[in-house]
Amino acid sequence: MTPTLALGTAKVDITPTWPVPLAGFEGRVGKYRGVSLPLHARMLFFVQRSDAGKTQSALLVSADLIWWGPELVESLRRRLAKRWGIEAPFFILHATHTHSGPQTTHRFSPALGEADPEYLTWLEERLLQGIALATANVEPVVAERGKGACHFSIHRRKPVAGKIEMAPHPDGPVDPEVHVVRFRTKANQTKALLVHFTCHPTTTDEPLVSSEYPGAAMALLESSLDSGAVAAFLQGCCGDVRPALVKEGRFYRGGERDVRQLGKLLAEEVTWVLNQPMETLAPCCLIGRMTHVPLPFQSLLDRNELARDEPRHHLPPIPLEMSWLKLCEGFSLLTMNAEMVVEYGLFIKQRFAGSVLPVPYSNGMIGYVPTQRQVAEGGYEARESIVYFCLPAPFEATVETAIHEAINRLID
Repeated sequence: MTPTLALGTAKVDITPTWPVPLAGFEGRVGKYRGVSLPLHARMLFFVQRSDAGKTQSALLVSADLIWWGPELVESLRRRLAKRWGIEAPFFILHATHTHSGPQTTHRFSPALGEADPEYLTWLEERLLQGIALATANVEPVVAERGKGACHFSIHRRKPVAGKIEMAPHPDGPVDPEVHVVRFRTKANQTKALLVHFTCHPTTTDEPLVSSEYPGAAMALLESSLDSGAVAAFLQGCCGDVRPALVKEGRFYRGGERDVRQLGKLLAEEVTWVLNQPMETLAPCCLIGRMTHVPLPFQSLLDRNELARDEPRHHLPPIPLEMSWLKLCEGFSLLTMNAEMVVEYGLFIKQRFAGSVLPVPYSNGMIGYVPTQRQVAEGGYEARESIVYFCLPAPFEATVETAIHEAINRLID
């Protein structure tokens, strides 16, 4: 049996046409005052066919949003299964994690931006329209892969006087790799690109809608590719990594010019990769698997319980959803519905020799997931952020080991 890979693509504008609150920054209040860079959702609809006539479909959506609300994900899963027969492990709703787009859930603190119900309804319908377009232009493709590097990110957790501060830490871990997967048609035309990079899109906190540096980069690439080609961005594990906009040892927020400059740097690196010899990826049977890892919280005691020396009350864990989607031989995506710190992405890439790309901010959101060391250190990702995500307590230090073991079981 020799499988073949086919692909359909679409791109739809998801910019809210009326002012809504923007998500991601506590200090930014009110509704947006204009549009700097429009928001888009890009769809890649994969179809694998075998000699026996069997087919398997998979859908990847990359949207210029901060994340996908869990309620929206569940609704879309039901509708996709009913209309196109796409099962959950074969469906990825990914967000580029821009902090200059609308909120997509009501579950988190309003300080992160309040969701507009009318926009969420409209967004769901726009997405379904785009998927229908993608299913209508499926054609055989050949996949090829290359790799480069971009160096405008920096670690943001810095030890200062025994505490962890949100400050530039040049010696901290980052992931500068830029992975590029190109899909070519039989006519040798570029049908689509996947671009994977790891850095928070928090260049600016202006009250303007913006797809941030990922959107700026993808727009530049699409303007230089064959007509109709779609360039979709995949965000890596950037939970503790952000753009290196630094003055006098402190972070600062930039503006539209900075967003476009970072997008230009990324687009130039992708273009360089495309102009180098690339590795052809053999088609395979599409494989999708899903698992849920219960992440335990630290047990807390109130003052009365402490005085009585009572046993701790254990909080119920929260499930981390992970799915693994194999698209070609030697190329697959591992999704997580959380803000994963960069150390998890580096583990995944090293463990599977770069054949598996980590794609957090997918299929929902539960909040930040720190490492064992970070749980002990504290700081924003491990402790302070739980207020915004309405979590009852920090995670136990055991979450890192549990996640590593679950990844090995899921993929192996």
